[in-house]
Amino acid sequence: MILTNTIRKHGVIGTAKKASALALKKSGWYHFKFRRVDKYQNPTGEELILIEQELTKLGIPIKDYVVKAETFHQFKQDFLFPEDYHGGIKSGVWDEKLLEHFIAFERLGLKNYRPQDIYIDMAACGSPWAKILKEKQNLASSYAIDVSIAVQYAHLSYYKKENAISTSFSASSVKGASLQCAYEMFTGNDDIDLLKEAARILSPGGKMIIVPLYMHTHYCSYSTPEYWGKGFSDQEAKEYVRLDCFGVPSSRKYDAFKLKERVLEVIQNLGMSYQLYALRNKDNLGSNIYCHFILEIIK
Repeated sequence: MILTNTIRKHGVIGTAKKASALALKKSGWYHFKFRRVDKYQNPTGEELILIEQELTKLGIPIKDYVVKAETFHQFKQDFLFPEDYHGGIKSGVWDEKLLEHFIAFERLGLKNYRPQDIYIDMAACGSPWAKILKEKQNLASSYAIDVSIAVQYAHLSYYKKENAISTSFSASSVKGASLQCAYEMFTGNDDIDLLKEAARILSPGGKMIIVPLYMHTHYCSYSTPEYWGKGFSDQEAKEYVRLDCFGVPSSRKYDAFKLKERVLEVIQNLGMSYQLYALRNKDNLGSNIYCHFILEIIK
């Protein structure tokens, strides 16, 4: 049953790659091969404070963001995600992943959308979010797009195989869009090109939410072993390796200066505005919550 579910989710080739990577991980080969390569570590609480201080020095305002625990709990009851989503309730990331969707839901005001208002889950991968919104929220114009669509959603017309930096949506037609744990995966200049596409497709007053917005004390990225050192990371970013997962060509982490240069100034030059938030009550929202920065882009 487990194998059947995995094939349904990732396809035969994807399942084979997953099994191969897992076998190498268990064999200890990756740990031997990359023993002298710096391993990625998330910023500590103290380092997050330093990042906020650097942002403030650059004139970038940060607003406190507090999620009402009872409202988040109700969201989890109302919007039932599949039991195997991101490994399920016991995976260690269940609360975090649902929180990311809740923040996008709240910041976009999705509960107030009309059926014809277009919402896009960008770089959705295998997320059920667009399907849940359509069924629960009666959000008839919810879409999920990605360069590949999970097998279990391939039959749904509103799961579209598209690149988020060049979509089929008409100019000024989209009221809201969000990226949950996805923006950091946009390699090369795709992070900038996504902002250009947002400026094109968002309607006046429309918003895009990036949650989490991953940052660090220095401009860096991590790649998983099969991609490390193969040119997927920005040459200006320090490239780390991460050995506890697979399938990541590059996961970008901005420092304050690079965020301003590559993202915030581009947003403003495109005629849009932004608000940067910092989540302040992680401990009240579940286990292993790591979301800290949230970026809201407004056209």
